[in-house]
Amino acid sequence: MRGQDPKSKFSMSSEVLQKLFESGKSPLSEQFIRWKLWARWSEFVGPTVAQNTEPVGFSRGTLYLWVRSSSWMQQLTFMKDHIQQTINQKLERQFVKNIRFTLDRREVPAGSQEEFKNVIHKMAPDESDR
Repeated sequence: MRGQDPKSKFSMSSEVLQKLFESGKSPLSEQFIRWKLWARWSEFVGPTVAQNTEPVGFSRGTLYLWVRSSSWMQQLTFMKDHIQQTINQKLERQFVKNIRFTLDRREVPAGSQEEFKNVIHKMAPDESDR
């Protein structure tokens, strides 16, 4: 390791941490996977669906999605299984067992939404925190 580039060491360390978080063996694994899903939402569901939905909570295998309108909610009901399969395929695990849609961001199990937002905020603070 002597004489090794510091950037290379950092890169190796970050890869190890990512693998640990993704393995499901760390207490932070679920939060990391939720953050990854949130951060890459458009990549997971496509730009059109992403513009009309937002993940607002996760509890006991159920992903709660806020939906822009009732017509979008109707359309997404037909796409629910496909969205769930796509998410699980991209995450390479059976993370999402169910999806629930809501027009009201507050209709999420107590603590789920706030915990989800707090984890994301800690991992990726917004511009006002800098």
